[in-house]
Amino acid sequence: MLTKEEIQKELIKVKHPELKKDIIFLGMLKSIVQDDGTTTIQLRAPNNDRKLQIGLEAQIRQTIGKLDIGKLKIKFEVDPNFQLDDSNRVPGVKHTIVVGSGKGGVGKSTVTINLASALQKKGFKVGVMDADIYGPSIGKMVGVNGRVPLQTEEDRIYPLEKYGLKIISFSFLLEENRPVVWRGPMLGKAVEQFLYDVVWGDLDYLLIDLPPGTGDVQLSLAQLTELTGAVVVTTPQKVATLDASRAVSMFLEVKVPILGVIENMSYFVPPDAPEKRYKIFGEGGGKELCSKFKIPLLGQIPHTIDLMESGEFGKPYFLNEDTIIRQAYTAVVENLLQEVEKWS
Repeated sequence: MLTKEEIQKELIKVKHPELKKDIIFLGMLKSIVQDDGTTTIQLRAPNNDRKLQIGLEAQIRQTIGKLDIGKLKIKFEVDPNFQLDDSNRVPGVKHTIVVGSGKGGVGKSTVTINLASALQKKGFKVGVMDADIYGPSIGKMVGVNGRVPLQTEEDRIYPLEKYGLKIISFSFLLEENRPVVWRGPMLGKAVEQFLYDVVWGDLDYLLIDLPPGTGDVQLSLAQLTELTGAVVVTTPQKVATLDASRAVSMFLEVKVPILGVIENMSYFVPPDAPEKRYKIFGEGGGKELCSKFKIPLLGQIPHTIDLMESGEFGKPYFLNEDTIIRQAYTAVVENLLQEVEKWS
């Protein structure tokens, strides 16, 4: 017989006829009980709407009735205090966090994948969505170059799983080195599909790696889904913090909470002298940005040759044991979790 987890996965296909969202996302599934060859599915409902109940029961029987589940029973529990979750959250995802910078070249994708790995190693279920349609690089950072065969089912896409992370990137759908020539509305549609047509399953955190700038993708995300907040990545020099200021202002304008700033490449640590620090990109930019907007500095990430090469090798550098980079990201995650708690 199918397991409870496998049955729940199938029930994602059952949609509320009016809200057009699945019964798992809406919180209607109360329990799945398997006993003596019988599978009993109990659903919550805010009222005794028999038309709705009959419609949902028909969908459920059509979806899983012919599978190996034994005899199927469907029950409804009417609870006037139960409220359908009609928010625009990504189904199954507790916290959705965007990682932006306002400009390219600050290591935003490197920060995203290592931050995701740090959260995953702390015991959270984590997904990464590469929303940089024109220049997706998350795939390369986990050792996946170009098009890959993703599992699909009834217009739903299952993300790639690598290093304990669920990952989707536009690069997975294209031949390597193929350019993307799209206009704004097409970008918005692609973002919407990555959010709602990908089967993310149950995630504690979905990190979204944004493209540079403050354009269509950023605005689409703010409109399409309920974001927990934004993390802004900058480097210490003035030109980077100037662009990061624009990113902060954009997030504030569209009412997205700023969880904090990560100052990347804060200083360079030479491999032959790990006790030394060279501030090759200046200093103080991250703190100045935080002071200007009264937002927290989540942490400062040093720059090393090994970290730079890890992106080429296709393995998040955080996964290396006991490194200065691992220590820095561990501190960032602790600060990030505190900020998420404040805004939740």
